[in-house]
Amino acid sequence: MAVLTDVQQMEVDLRHRSETLNVEFKAWMDISKSNKEGQAKIARHIAAIANHGGGRVYFGVDNDGNPEARSEAFPLEHFRSDAIHNLLKTRLEPTLQCEVRFTEFTNGVTYPVVHIPSHGTTPIGAKDESSFMHIYVRSVGPESVKISRYQQWDTILKRCMRFRDVEAVQTREEDELTRTQAMTKAITESVTASVLKILVENMSAAPATGPGVDWTTIDALTESARWEFIAQINALDFGTTETDQQVREIAGKHVVSSYALLDSANNFLTLERPHKLLKTASEEMNYVASFGWHDFIVLTNSDVSPRTRLWNIDGKDVTGVEGIRVDGRSVYFGEYDYWRAYGNSVFVTTKSYREDYHRLKGRVDHPFLTSVNIFIRMHSLLAHAAITTANAPDAEKIALFTDHRGMKDRILGRGMDYGMRVHTRLKAVEDRYFTQLVVGRAELLEDYFGTLKRLCVPILEVWGGSNFDPEEWFTRENVGQIISELRKEGSTVRLLDKELQQSA
Repeated sequence: MAVLTDVQQMEVDLRHRSETLNVEFKAWMDISKSNKEGQAKIARHIAAIANHGGGRVYFGVDNDGNPEARSEAFPLEHFRSDAIHNLLKTRLEPTLQCEVRFTEFTNGVTYPVVHIPSHGTTPIGAKDESSFMHIYVRSVGPESVKISRYQQWDTILKRCMRFRDVEAVQTREEDELTRTQAMTKAITESVTASVLKILVENMSAAPATGPGVDWTTIDALTESARWEFIAQINALDFGTTETDQQVREIAGKHVVSSYALLDSANNFLTLERPHKLLKTASEEMNYVASFGWHDFIVLTNSDVSPRTRLWNIDGKDVTGVEGIRVDGRSVYFGEYDYWRAYGNSVFVTTKSYREDYHRLKGRVDHPFLTSVNIFIRMHSLLAHAAITTANAPDAEKIALFTDHRGMKDRILGRGMDYGMRVHTRLKAVEDRYFTQLVVGRAELLEDYFGTLKRLCVPILEVWGGSNFDPEEWFTRENVGQIISELRKEGSTVRLLDKELQQSA
């Protein structure tokens, strides 16, 4: 079957433990700062797997691949995302961003799983118990050993060179994109100036009102990305399981969100170095909106790293950067997504509803969205917009757009219960709901919470009524509680709002 869940991937890894070098099993263990030996051991395995090309580390599984019972001494919070990343920041060079996902296995026990990407242009080094740096690789066993033979160096260095080739291609593509955009901008400005000159010479003076936001262009670019997402979903090799059926339905049940950076006259900005901006934003997103994954994520693996593309949209050639494609991912862990960052600073992300995954997993008999997941999706979009705005001095306004599809008959779930408790039994009447919002630079960067509320409340109003008032529900206290619960589950989430950060 082409589409695997986290549980199915774990079953495969347990079954073939002795045959693979990209998987490591560790019993429940102490990885706190006080246990230098334990931290060094985990750092060694993660570095070795990264140097092998990527893979996974499971906690709570013995050396023979047998899942252990739940540990009282080491609860799941002990293995949360920020704990793993704090360990890696102090023991790996260069730094490596991993995903920490919690997999509820068939025995009813939830296991922390560290998903490790491949190294990049240089090998990953790890410090031992004495803080000496070494390069580790995977060896038969499987085990993680210090690199010692020419053949080991040859393999890893060849892979590093492939990454450097990819990086060089991206740089060339980015330079070409920048030149093309600069030329287009110059031509546009020249033509506009000529037209305005003719108008001034032949018409009496009129009040200068300035153009409004070009929602038509934003909609066209957003729809192009959405239809590409649908095409990628439909191209998957489906089997006959419930999971396959659910993934197939994503083509009609998803949300597409976008934002555009504008100057004071509502003109789109030109992205001079999109790859650099995306990498910067992706690194910062790891600390403010990482839920095992985040919007506009930039991966280093040569097979899935962002690439410069050219699209023809509404008869116009448009350049931009494309994120990981759905058909390049084999494991379904609750959500599929696809994104584009266009050269005119329109950012679009399309994703499935994580609630549908939990509905199947929890055998819930009614379709739903949850207020928590709506918060997550809106915060992820707005956080990325805030980060790019902070790194784009000419951005004076931000136009935000959301389009929810497959909404009909959904109710609104409460808290972290994935639809088992509800805010209200009211059902969404329409299949599609969309929102538009334009905010100023200062509003976004100085009143993040207020902007987030303005973005979230309109979609929550779908279920607004006597039993649920979105305006009253979306308070600092409730949002702070959501953040606290998400942190307990291993997410590294915080709002770009000083007052809320201090209270959460």
